Amino acid sequence: MSRLLDILEHAAHGSPAGYRAGCKSKGGCPNHGSRHDLTCVRAYRAAAHYGVLHLLDPETPITKAMLRAAKGRAS
Repeated sequence: MSRLLDILEHAAHGSPAGYRAGCKSKGGCPNHGSRHDLTCVRAYRAAAHYGVLHLLDPETPITKAMLRAAKGRAS
């Protein structure tokens, strides 16, 4: 198996750590199309924009519900 596939297999998908591990494709993340979980790209961006999510452990997957709650607090 290739090194990249090994990295992506062990990445915490749906989290900023997954993005940093190399999962940077919006459509290639296993969470793409999920009704509840964010892709790694979206989780990384959410953690960068919302302080509440930035305080979480980078390995913690960010869900769509968590993002909605963070947006509500930011307003």
